[in-house]
Formats: sequence, C-alpha cells, structure tokens
Amino acid sequence: MRRGTALLLALAWVLVLWACQAAVGGRLVVVPWLALAPLAASLVLTWRGTAAVAAAVVLAVTQLSAATGDLWTGFGGIRVAGGAALSAFAVFSAHVRVRREAHIRAVTEVATVAQAAIQPPVPARVGHVALASRYVSASADALVGGDLFDVVAADGGVRLIVGDARGKGLPAVHVAAAVLSAFRLSAPRVDVPLEEVARHLEAAITPRLAEEDFVTAVLCELHPSGRLDIVRCGHPAPLRLVAGRTPEEVGNHSCPPLGLGVEPVVESTVLRAGERLLLHTDGLVEARDAEGRFFDVLRAASALVPSGGAPAEALDADLEGLLEKVRAHVGGTLTDDVAVLLVEALEG
Repeated sequence: MRRGTALLLALAWVLVLWACQAAVGGRLVVVPWLALAPLAASLVLTWRGTAAVAAAVVLAVTQLSAATGDLWTGFGGIRVAGGAALSAFAVFSAHVRVRREAHIRAVTEVATVAQAAIQPPVPARVGHVALASRYVSASADALVGGDLFDVVAADGGVRLIVGDARGKGLPAVHVAAAVLSAFRLSAPRVDVPLEEVARHLEAAITPRLAEEDFVTAVLCELHPSGRLDIVRCGHPAPLRLVAGRTPEEVGNHSCPPLGLGVEPVVESTVLRAGERLLLHTDGLVEARDAEGRFFDVLRAASALVPSGGAPAEALDADLEGLLEKVRAHVGGTLTDDVAVLLVEALEG
C-alpha cells in the first residue's frame, strides 16, 4: 500500500469515528478505536505522516471531551493526556522503524555487491557451451551462502564447478569464496589438468576450514571434441540429458570432499552437441515435502531433456521450471540453499 493512501485511510478512520460519536453523543466509546489509528499508521507511514494522524486523534479526543463537558475534569484530562502519550509513542515508533528500514536497505545493498563479487552471474554462453544458472537461498535474509558455481574458458574448452561448503552463515561464505577464487586462478591454465585443479582447491581452503568442515564439489571439463571429464569430490553426480532417453548420472567414482584429503580421479564420457548436463547441490535432492518425501530429481529432470532443435535460449526457462517444481514440492520454503547449473553443448 502506498503511504499516501495509508495516510488518507487513517485520517478517514479518525473522521468517521469522530463524526459517529458526535452524532450519537453520550458516553465516549470511540476513544479506544481512535487510539488504533496512530499505532496502525506507525507501521507503514513516516514519523511525519504518523504525527499528522496523531494530531488528528488528539484533536478529536479533545473536541469530544469538550462536547461532553468533562474536558477539564479528571476523566477528560486523563483521556486527552492518554491519547497524546499514545500518539507520541506511535510517532517515536515510526521514526525508529524508518531508521531500521534504511539500515536494512543499506546492508542489503552491500550484500548485493558482495554477492556479485563472490558469485557473479554465469554468462549465457562460454565457448561452445550454452549456460543457465540459479542460486536460491533458503534464508529470506541471505543473498549468498555456502553453495557455489562458476564457469571458465580453458584451452578451447570449458571448465565448470558446482560445490557446497559445509556449514552456514559467514564461515561457509568465506570458504565458498576461497574455492571460487582458487578455481578462477587455476582452471583457466592449460598446464593444470582437472585433477590438479581439485588439488589446488583443497590446498587453498584447508587453512580456512574449521574442524570437521569440508567442501563437496564436482568439476567438469568439456572439450571441443565433445569429451567430458569429471572429477567428483563427495558431490552429487551430474545428470546427462539426451533427447529420447531418461536422465542418467555420469561420473560414478567419488573421491573424498575437499578438505578431507582429496584423491581426485578423472572419469571421461561424451557430451555431444545438443545434449545437456545438469549440475546441482544437495539442496535439490534433499528437498522434502510435508510428509518427508524427497524431491525426485531424476523425474523432474526429464522435463529438461532437450527436444529436437530446442534453442539454447530455452535453458533459462527450463531451469526456472525445475525450481518451480522444487518450490511446489516443499510448499514454497526451502530448508537448504540450492545451486543449479544447466549446460548445453553447441555445434562447433
């Protein structure tokens, strides 16, 4: 509701109550209802708007008390003084609320900048690969968390990472930022094979990890030839999506997570032009409905299988459709962050 509309409604409320009491006369029964106006106004209006409503209430109570002849008696004075005190409290509350909202906006702006620095949007295309990504935080107050993803070009091919730092809050964000920083430094280098990238990541984050903390991750490299190399470090396997076939997991071998003594093993398969790859964090597979049933990722991913000649631009809409299914499954509120990356190999 706009503040101008709210102010008019509050003043109309005061006017209607005052008019009804003036018309009926007798015992003042509307005073408690008049007192609601500045309190309600303080929830949506600035302190100036609340003060205008408060002044109208005090004037109405004063006039009604004068009309009954008890303005200068004990009851009348107490009634007016009580209305004035309550109105002053409402104005102060509105002032505090406005300052708090301004502070929250400032913090949110800083968080937005931090998110852009830590987890910038993935481009729609890198080399011969089309991409779509989403990060959905389980907290309405958080823009970024421990889930992560990124894509870099490397020697004509493309390298990708999706990961999940164990834990919550700022410690998980710090670890996720360290993983992404190390990935961006080592992944573009043609002299660093994919398994060495995983070792570089572990070396970068180990000093930052608390006891029993770790990072699960899956690293992929898609070569121009269509060869797909995969290194899994305790992370859910990617899903290959091929027209006319059910989604299938690729990368059967999983080494320990980063931070727990990773021994990376590279597995190779093929991702041909027109085929897709879905990478995600465990927030997707562990999403539960009200009865405790897990989200069926394989079934939902069937809708992502490319149809003949589907444009790469459809990736974004398809990925949003997947997230809508997750939200519907859990009833709208996620209990864990979800990061998803949808990849489609292109011709040439």
